[in-house]
Amino acid sequence: MRHLVLRPAPFVFALTAAIAPALASASPGPAPIVGGGPAPAGQWPDTVAVLSNSGACTGTLIAPDVVLTAGHCIDIAPNLVIANTLDYEGNGGERLSVQRAVAYPNWENTYDVGVLVLTRAATTPPRAVASSCVFEQQFADGASVQLVGFGTTDPQGQTNNSRLNQVSVTVTDPACTGGDGCVGAVSPGGEFVAGGGGRDSCYGDSGGPVYRTTPWGTYVVGVVSRGVDSAQDCGGGGIYVRTDAVLSWIEQTTGRTLVKSTCQAVTDPEEPADPEEPVDPDAPGEPSDPTPGDDAAPQEIVGGCQAGVGATGPLALSLVALVGTLGRRRRRRR
Repeated sequence: MRHLVLRPAPFVFALTAAIAPALASASPGPAPIVGGGPAPAGQWPDTVAVLSNSGACTGTLIAPDVVLTAGHCIDIAPNLVIANTLDYEGNGGERLSVQRAVAYPNWENTYDVGVLVLTRAATTPPRAVASSCVFEQQFADGASVQLVGFGTTDPQGQTNNSRLNQVSVTVTDPACTGGDGCVGAVSPGGEFVAGGGGRDSCYGDSGGPVYRTTPWGTYVVGVVSRGVDSAQDCGGGGIYVRTDAVLSWIEQTTGRTLVKSTCQAVTDPEEPADPEEPVDPDAPGEPSDPTPGDDAAPQEIVGGCQAGVGATGPLALSLVALVGTLGRRRRRRR
């Protein structure tokens, strides 16, 4: 049986009380950053706010004009992303309009990912994406990863947030092989489970990055999808789509060749793999290397709207309260 989750935005908390019974019966699902703190300036410029007139998510700039986000975030018809910002309600950051938004085919039953093709190339440097070698050598139970996003910091999702936060969590199932709400069609190896004990992603973090620091650099290894237990508040851990499972689809869909991990030894001590992040010595694991398993046509929304300065101002955000949700984390649960 399939249940789609619609988690309310902080902006629409007052409206939620009136429709709470319906929401409860819909089995809510995933993610904001809970249990962490503010992200430092300049550390995650490639983590972007994904915005529209009906909601907000998080994403990762993985090519100069491509953003990786969640499949369910395509539903809000994103028309603007803001890169290199610590607060998307502020005046800073690099604002880029969305030309094309594409969800993974049948994302509700496969990989909860989508891509945004921008109208121009960003000046913000994109993040390299983890390929299978990172998961084979640097991804196991107990591995430390970083969740970064613009989601709420309140486990119940009752407060608004537009600031970038981060939290370090532990991988508890690197291939999503357990019950944990994993998608059977892409298990094992299509997703992973991380976090818990009050440290988690939450509403508004949907589509955002999971970073893993390796001896070769810091890569995006996952995409925020949903919570492990959709009936509970944030804090109990989340389920994330593995990047190695969707790399080919991303490149085929966007026509871009991504910068990917090579897992080659760093030989020049003058040029460390990542000057911002220490090397994490976690033991390597050997999860399987899945391949996308759906040949259906992608779900596409063609846009190209030019977002004005007021797109994220108080008036626009108040409209979000009337017509949409913030960081919807909707997902099938078996």
